[in-house]
Amino acid sequence: MVKVRKFFRLSKEAKIYMLSSLSTAIAFRMLDTVIQPYLGIHLGFTISQISLIFLVSTIVQGILTLSLGILADFFNVFNLLIYSFIATDIGILFLILSHNFLIVLAAVSLAYLGFNVRVPLMRVVIGKRMSKEELSTYFTITPLFSIVSPLISGFIAQESYTIDFVVAFIFIIIVIPILFIIKSIVPLTEEKPITTTSHIPFKEYSKLMREDRSGLILPLLLAVNRFIFGTSFLYIPLYFTEIIKGSLLELGIMLSTETIAISLASSLSKFISDRLGNVTTLAMTRILAAITYALLYFVKSPVIFILINWVGTLFIAMDNVPEVSIISKMKTANLSMSLIDSVSTLLSISSPIIALYIWVNISPEATFLLSLLVIIPSIIMFNYKKL
Repeated sequence: MVKVRKFFRLSKEAKIYMLSSLSTAIAFRMLDTVIQPYLGIHLGFTISQISLIFLVSTIVQGILTLSLGILADFFNVFNLLIYSFIATDIGILFLILSHNFLIVLAAVSLAYLGFNVRVPLMRVVIGKRMSKEELSTYFTITPLFSIVSPLISGFIAQESYTIDFVVAFIFIIIVIPILFIIKSIVPLTEEKPITTTSHIPFKEYSKLMREDRSGLILPLLLAVNRFIFGTSFLYIPLYFTEIIKGSLLELGIMLSTETIAISLASSLSKFISDRLGNVTTLAMTRILAAITYALLYFVKSPVIFILINWVGTLFIAMDNVPEVSIISKMKTANLSMSLIDSVSTLLSISSPIIALYIWVNISPEATFLLSLLVIIPSIIMFNYKKL
């Protein structure tokens, strides 16, 4: 209730950011909850074909996220976001209209573009324009808005995947005019510019990168962690439905409970980071998440799987407040934030291959043990706790 009261005290601008996040989160959940079962069960694609689809999508997302992250330090960030979400709706439309493998491959890449580009760019915007307390409120309340989306998505998909994708398409349509509203509001505020590097020469930009070198190393370590985690549970929806025989409805329940964990994580991470520091909080929670996800190796019950996944999600989501607080204050903020997403995405080009190899040649559950590798870069992160 405290966080809800704080919501009403937020500025109009912050509330609009939340509305944008709400629509985006619902659209993403409606798509992401069922995309793997849709490809594997409904369309009958093999695990190799699904891996190829996500491999190509990963390459596209990695290149474009890094490129747009750099461009965002020079051009209007909201124009880039609007174009990205238009591409997302085109991708979803092709998913609805075609079952051809090559078209679906291209459609998935387009469909995830807006979601992947939005995360680093909007994090920089809100990081520069909100206090740490406001960020905590934002990351607590925003996930709660979409808590039932995976559940609804799983329920709808049992009847029709097409209706599920149409709902995602509509919510992206809603996001685009909201971005136009934010674009018109931001220049009218008395806050500092969105980026500290807007309209500066490329030579000066390169100089800033060299001066802030240690600040770029931390995003790279976070990117490596995200890559390892992403590889470890790349096929969780497929594993949950095909190996331990969880239903689509149970899958929706699992992803809905993840939202609760994400919401709770923001207050916990602020509390811990205020006492231990942002970097220490990031490193410590990465290690705890790695150990938690490794435990999925031993789980065969959908209910126990959901519980352990919830705890792992709680630890992983504790990066939001400290990460945004650190990165948004860096000299090349958009680049630094985009590095986390783009480098992890480019590294993830190998994720489908690695996960597929382990799935086929060792065992499907062995993929979860990869998460333990996160402990190595997380220990290195302690060297940068003064940032």
